[in-house]
Amino acid sequence: MKTRIVTLASASLLILLIFSISPFDIKPASAHKTTVFGNYLVTVGWQNEPTYAGLLNSPIVEVKKGSGDSAKPVINALANMQISIKYGSVTKQLDFVPDNTVDGQYVSPLIPTRVGTYSLIMKGTIENQSIDTEIPLDDVASVDTLNFPPSSSADTSNIGQVSTIINQLTSDIEEAKNNANSATQSVANVGKSFQEVKDTTDKLYMISMAGIGIGIAGIIIAVFAISRKGEKI
Repeated sequence: MKTRIVTLASASLLILLIFSISPFDIKPASAHKTTVFGNYLVTVGWQNEPTYAGLLNSPIVEVKKGSGDSAKPVINALANMQISIKYGSVTKQLDFVPDNTVDGQYVSPLIPTRVGTYSLIMKGTIENQSIDTEIPLDDVASVDTLNFPPSSSADTSNIGQVSTIINQLTSDIEEAKNNANSATQSVANVGKSFQEVKDTTDKLYMISMAGIGIGIAGIIIAVFAISRKGEKI
């Protein structure tokens, strides 16, 4: 009898243990990150997680004052803050507005276009607390993980063929452009050479006219001299 009571007690304990770790009680770990600045708790993250490239989302910033469960939301907390989102070496300034569903939480709609790591750069003050920091966000994943059915190899092949055709057309256009530039330069060179020949011809013409004028003047002088000599005789 005693053994049976122990067995029932053990079974009850096991049942309680199973219910205590029931999957209905397990909550996914939040990817939001909380940082303490003085007496303020600043939590950042994506509004929708996991986050996928190409889908509308929004970075969020939640500000509370105090500690633990007693911390209170801060209204108009970002009035004196400049917040930018960063990907690699590229940054974009964001405009945060209060979230209608959560006090002290602010959102800025955004579509992340690339897979990888993003971060928020925060500079300014929250009330009297100075803040200058960069906080990473949860990584953005490829939307291909949601696609169904997956793209077929034929689709991939067609995309590759289109890409090849576009590259070839681009190359042909660039070559035609270069040929046109060369032709324009050649015409310009011919025009320049023609002008140089014309200038040279004009100079030779002026020299020739000057020589003819000098020759005529010499003949007139010679005739005049001969005439004077005949008169004296």
